[in-house]
Amino acid sequence: MREIARRLMLALYKIDEIYYMNEGKKKLAYSELCVMYALDDGKPHSQREISQEWLVPKTTVNTIVKKWEKEGLLTLTPIPEKRREKYIILTESGREYAKEFMGFIYRAEEKALKRTLDKYSDEFIKGLEFFGESLKEAFDEEFEKEEADKTDK
Repeated sequence: MREIARRLMLALYKIDEIYYMNEGKKKLAYSELCVMYALDDGKPHSQREISQEWLVPKTTVNTIVKKWEKEGLLTLTPIPEKRREKYIILTESGREYAKEFMGFIYRAEEKALKRTLDKYSDEFIKGLEFFGESLKEAFDEEFEKEEADKTDK
């Protein structure tokens, strides 16, 4: 079981490395890529949401948002009933930038996904999603057990 877990982790790190290594070629930092990926779905998002879903520190998201707001790539609108949070939405200029920049990434992802789906079914995605949730639960259980063991001593 240990060897299978190791192979999986190495495969996941390789995927991260591919995005990370190509950021320099596209002149966008990895954290900026994450924020752009989040915003390119056309839906409004808060900085907190992007930070939590994409694992980018809130201060980094805030820096990117301020920079892109000055560049006219996005707008901020208040979230009803949330005093300090605002929705981030790409402007027309931001959507054009995202289309140009993300198009390269989406095409590469689609090629790789097609090759993968030709060889394996889309069940592998469900398996990865399940593994992610199971891993989170297992970590939570281990942390709880560790804390309980500390209090028992």
